[in-house]
Amino acid sequence: MITRSQIFRALQTIAVPLLLAYVVRELFGDQRKETPHPLSQPLLADIDFVPRKLPVTYRGDATKLAHYERITIIPNATRIPDTTAVILNWSRLPNVLLITSLLCAPWLDNTIAQVYVWNNSPKRLMYEDMKNTGCSRSKLRIHNAPANLLFQARFLACAQADTPYCFVQDDDYLVRSEIIHALRVRMGDGGAPGAIHLLPPHEHLSTMLREVHVETPRATHMSDVHTSFAWLGHGTIVRRSKAQQFLSLMRYLNVTDDEMRMADNFFTILSNRVPEVWFDQGFELGGGQPFTVGSEGDERNRDYTLRAARYLESLTHCGRASCDALDTYSVQARPSPPYVSLDRSHEWGRLMHAACRGSACVLDTNIPLLPDGLSHIDTNVSNILTIERRNAEALGETGNYTYLQYPPSNAVDLKVETVFRSLTHAVQGDMLSVDILTDVSDIREWNAVEFVWLVDSPTECILKSCTFEWSSDGITWHATSQKLVCQDTARGATIEDERVPLRECSVHMLLGSDALRRQATGRYFRARLGEDRTERWAVAEVWLRGL
Repeated sequence: MITRSQIFRALQTIAVPLLLAYVVRELFGDQRKETPHPLSQPLLADIDFVPRKLPVTYRGDATKLAHYERITIIPNATRIPDTTAVILNWSRLPNVLLITSLLCAPWLDNTIAQVYVWNNSPKRLMYEDMKNTGCSRSKLRIHNAPANLLFQARFLACAQADTPYCFVQDDDYLVRSEIIHALRVRMGDGGAPGAIHLLPPHEHLSTMLREVHVETPRATHMSDVHTSFAWLGHGTIVRRSKAQQFLSLMRYLNVTDDEMRMADNFFTILSNRVPEVWFDQGFELGGGQPFTVGSEGDERNRDYTLRAARYLESLTHCGRASCDALDTYSVQARPSPPYVSLDRSHEWGRLMHAACRGSACVLDTNIPLLPDGLSHIDTNVSNILTIERRNAEALGETGNYTYLQYPPSNAVDLKVETVFRSLTHAVQGDMLSVDILTDVSDIREWNAVEFVWLVDSPTECILKSCTFEWSSDGITWHATSQKLVCQDTARGATIEDERVPLRECSVHMLLGSDALRRQATGRYFRARLGEDRTERWAVAEVWLRGL
């Protein structure tokens, strides 16, 4: 016979787990219930923002390449994400929902730990407003600001992040997931800068033209000046520590509230470092009410850019927000303001970078995009806008057109009709390199790895004068002994209103063998020109494929 005590114990056995489960659900939520399927994923697929299989060739006879595949980094699902994505919302909530859907997509789970939506709008946001983005409550953080803090908000959000890196962007731009991967990998490399900025060609050109260098007297100044200006809203990865130091510097300078709100205008200039900027593969969303637009916005940006330059002038002189006429610099009395670099060092001759579309990779090149006649040396950093105008005049209409229409990003955009074209003829030492962001052996074992180019006939001649090399560390390079092979395609590109046929050229870079226990390895692959040529570079696509 069952006693009442036995019945009570049985009920306890059933009730206690149920009660605990209820408490857990109330405290932490039911993940399956609180994360509906993202409604924007079909749209992301329609605009080619969802990972897909990429072409290995543009030739018509592709049967011999049937077992090849495009070499690209495979996201490590076990890697702990360490980047907080920061989005500012003002008047484009539909855009913010789409951006959040992308950032919370599963293919970014190994990179994006949290999405921080800073709401500058007076209309409050709740999780229910964003539940259909695919973001769980634990991954999505919403802050409803009591007032519109403008650009300052992105630095405050990053400074509060739980991760060492932040990815910040405006709400009128969509950044591809493979590019966010590339930014994060490069930030982890040795010698990486404090921030990397994605820019469309016209903004990239402005950053390059504004670059300014001022050599100051060592007896009276703490540092030389080496700086330029770059926007953050097109997509920027930044170390959290740099965001925190930057805010500390702004407080140290006792800037006005308006200057603090316009923080973007100060971030790169006050670092006293020439920013690292990449050509992007941007996708503009538009909509809403833009803050920086028209002559009023341009004038406001000029005003705050010059304010930043004047602050930097004082910081490099005496280490403070302003310097008295009788200020003299002494090592003993040297202030230590945060964030700004005061070590007088600068690395000349840096590379140009372009983020790849489709595959997570970066194209690097030393091919000059600007003529030799430009000058960045001046006596005062406050001439930064004058320097830009002067260099724009020296660049001329032809140089400006080439920079904007034929940037390096065209060579890695999956569009065969667009090309990267050099401003002048190819010269000895020209180099184009593809960084696939990991060793090929980390992706899988390969029997063969090929470096592939889609080019016009003159560039084919240039490539035949190149040495093709690979490296595991970007320092020690190994040349392949294999010859370049080029074949016709049915594809073409338009260069200066002329339709140009394209040839596909490839060279075997690495060979692996199970029998010989030889593994194909390498992360960086480049072509390096060994002689001057009369032809100009014109590269429609460059990529790696493997078997």
